Amino acid sequence: MQQDITNLKDIHKLVDAFYAKVREDQTIGFFFNSRLEGKWEAHHKKLYRFWHTVLLRRPDYFGNPVPMHFNLQLKQEHFDHWLEVWCTTVDELFAGEIAERAKFRGKTMAKAFYSKIKRADEEM
Repeated sequence: MQQDITNLKDIHKLVDAFYAKVREDQTIGFFFNSRLEGKWEAHHKKLYRFWHTVLLRRPDYFGNPVPMHFNLQLKQEHFDHWLEVWCTTVDELFAGEIAERAKFRGKTMAKAFYSKIKRADEEM
């Protein structure tokens, strides 16, 4: 039986597994690999703090992640695919209240990020 996400070690496991898939993904891998070559370790450290804050409500991340996604020509289908990979990874590794929160927050963030990116593109 799978356990829930309960600590920072679990966050590391989730983030590492998710981005291992993303790096190889034919639909969204390019966006990450083109920006993060040689910077993956720093990216993971930032994402550990981000998801630690979001999922376990530990004030560990302070920043605005949306602007770094501007100017990438991301479309709705990219966010939909990101969410699919995210939810699949969560389900493969964890089950429980926090795992469900991870999928829900992934969904709300994908929607919010795309909305803000689309608005910024329209204003240009």
